[in-house]
Amino acid sequence: MTRSAFAAHAIILIAASTASASFAQDASSYLESQGLEPRDLKTFQDLEIVVARPKPGTEGDERVIVLRQGKPLWHTDAKDAEPGSRWTIHSVGRELAGDGHPDAHISSFTNGAHCCTTHHVVQLKPQVKRIAAYPAGNVAGGDFIDVPGRKAPVMISADDSSANAFAPYATSYFPLLVLEVGPRGRFQLARDLMQSKLPGQPPAICATNAPAANAWLRERCGEFTTVRRQERVSQVKAHLGAVKEGRSVQQLKWDDYVSKGALGPIAAELNRYAYTGHGAAGLSWLETVWPGNDAIKLQLLSTLRQTQAKSAFADDLKALGSGR
Repeated sequence: MTRSAFAAHAIILIAASTASASFAQDASSYLESQGLEPRDLKTFQDLEIVVARPKPGTEGDERVIVLRQGKPLWHTDAKDAEPGSRWTIHSVGRELAGDGHPDAHISSFTNGAHCCTTHHVVQLKPQVKRIAAYPAGNVAGGDFIDVPGRKAPVMISADDSSANAFAPYATSYFPLLVLEVGPRGRFQLARDLMQSKLPGQPPAICATNAPAANAWLRERCGEFTTVRRQERVSQVKAHLGAVKEGRSVQQLKWDDYVSKGALGPIAAELNRYAYTGHGAAGLSWLETVWPGNDAIKLQLLSTLRQTQAKSAFADDLKALGSGR
């Protein structure tokens, strides 16, 4: 490199370093003026995405702020999370909505027992704005993964709407959700990846490379093997037999079935059918293990419908089952 070229290169480096330092200083000055300090910070092009918290000795809650040259372009507020929530920046710059624009994936967590996480997708360019939110409830995990052949990644998550309804929280079954960012400011079921061809078969995402990179998804896909299904049928029949042994159906109460662990596995199996688009086939399966229409069985079906109606994706589930 010639001396003149070296000098020009040095000037460029100095200018870039000065601009970067100035930018950081501007952002720091803004946070200082608001009584905040950064807990986490990620950059994308000329943007800084900051999880800011109140300085020690001051009151307030964490928030996420997107800044350019020290000027705030967008931030979360009290409507986005409960008091005391902590924010996480999962990724910045990925295209998550399939519209060609770079996005950020952030989430809030309330720190309460079993609750609550909300995922947000924020468009970063050309305008900073939130484009979708998903209240995940008790499900703390959930991140985007790429699936070959799809323009945008999908989120692997679970539905907590039936938690504590048929079994204690620790043993409640959370059905698999495969989500995509929809066009109307919400996450929605990625139907092509949740639907199975036939009742009892795994959802379509299990035929992709996604399970290899996600242990929880791999386990959920494994539940649909013939051996596992046969094992569950045997266990359900054994649980029901233990409940009814030596007692008439009229003497039995809901708690009798719960204490013997009978209702949780049945509801889980019915949800496997429903969340792969074959809820009617699930009812036919139920008749093979629990024939008749005694009061507890009818109560189970009523409670199952209620939990599915509480789901953040209740309308999507109906569409999945109807083929619309």
